Order: sequence, then C-alpha cells, then structure tokens
Amino acid sequence: MHGNVKSKEFKYLAWLPAMLIAAAIFYFSAQPADVSTQMSDGVTTLLLRIAEALGLMELSPEFVRECCELLSTPVRKCAHILEYMILHGAVLFALYHWSDDMRGRKWLIWAWSLTVLYACSDEFHQLFVPGRAGRVSDVIIDSIGVTIITWILWRRSLKYNLHS
Repeated sequence: MHGNVKSKEFKYLAWLPAMLIAAAIFYFSAQPADVSTQMSDGVTTLLLRIAEALGLMELSPEFVRECCELLSTPVRKCAHILEYMILHGAVLFALYHWSDDMRGRKWLIWAWSLTVLYACSDEFHQLFVPGRAGRVSDVIIDSIGVTIITWILWRRSLKYNLHS
C-alpha cells in the first residue's frame, strides 16, 4: 500500500473475517434441532463445570440436567446475540476498509443493514433444516447486539461530530 491508498487485495481481504463468521453461523444453523440442542446443553454444562471448579456450586447429575432444561433457551438466545455482534464488528471492519466514503452514519446504516439482512437469510435457511424453524423473533434477537453496537457508535459519532 502506498500512502492512504488501500490495495485492491486488502479491500477484498478485509471481508474475510465477516465471510468466515457468516460461514460459521450458517454451519451452526444447518444443524438439525437435536444436534443443536446437544451443542447448547454442552455449553451450559461447561459453564456449570467452570462454576463448580471455581467453588461457586456443587453439581449433581440431576442438577445439571435441570439446569440444561432451564437454561437451554437463554443460552441459545445469548449465543445468537453474541454471534451477530461479532459478525457486525467484522462487517463494520470490512466496510470501513472497503471505501473511504464509508464513514459515519452511512457506514453504520450499511453495516447494520447487511448484518440484519444476513440474520433474515439465516432464518430463511433454517426453514429447510430438520426440526428447525425460521422465526421473526430470532431475527429480532439476532439484531439486539447489532443495534446496541450501532447505537453506541452512532452516539459516539454525534459526540465527535462525525455526521457523514
């Protein structure tokens, strides 16, 4: 790269993190419902084992099963929020490096739109996965973290008068 001019290769490579994260989301979404549930229960069990190792609680097999049943939905929904926050960060990175014109509010609106559009396409994809369903409520949940990051950056742009 010479001066402020970004190479064409770098502009395309800047999309690689977003594409890899989107591929990981697609992979997890392609898991049938029973496999997805086992994965979520595995995460819950891991968190409980860490709490046990830290001396925060004692675990019995019955308690672990009850916690997995109780925490299955919250763990899944938090994972959705987190994975789309990470995807959003990668899309922000890619757009920032794609064009010098992509700054301020325009940058935030494009990144938010692309990430939420991917969430919509992911829910559509799940319509074709055994035991899974595409839900508008899941798109809303996926969008929570994306919207929080966008709001924080938007407020920051107002503070620093970055209105473009």
